[in-house]
Amino acid sequence: MNTLFKTPGFIAFIAMIFLNAFVDLGHKIIIQNTVFKVYDGSTQVILTAIVNGLILLPFILLFTPSGFLSDRFNKPKIMRWAAIAAVGITLLITTSYYLGWFKLAFAMTFLLAVQSTFYSPAKYGYIREIAGKHNLTSANGIVQSVTIIAILLGMFAFSILFEIILQITRLILKKILFALLPL
Repeated sequence: MNTLFKTPGFIAFIAMIFLNAFVDLGHKIIIQNTVFKVYDGSTQVILTAIVNGLILLPFILLFTPSGFLSDRFNKPKIMRWAAIAAVGITLLITTSYYLGWFKLAFAMTFLLAVQSTFYSPAKYGYIREIAGKHNLTSANGIVQSVTIIAILLGMFAFSILFEIILQITRLILKKILFALLPL
């Protein structure tokens, strides 16, 4: 396992996995928590179901094309383009928060999930390329661990920060989104 961390690019690969999962989940936490704070009753239930659908549908609808692209083309190139897309989408989401455009930020959840749909197969396929056959099990374990840690830390950090920020903000949708801009 020690040789794995000495492999050129492996630490950057792991850092990229962490950041992608952390930021991706962070937006979803913010959107879900905003729905919980602003809406109630059937509207809250419907919007929560829609958010979950926006997150899951791309994986269901695009699993074949994303797998095909990952098998057919250079995985680092696919990951690079997916990362560029994630930065662009995240900038649009941040702008939406800044301007108080909840509907656009809400809709961007779908595009972020589409990005993840293409990123994931390339990421998992690249494990063997970067680690080789002999370190495949260890590398896969590290990737899974880092992903789970990023998800747990993201849930914790974004939920706690969301609540701290909301303590000083009135429950008006535009003000909430603007206040959440640092997240």
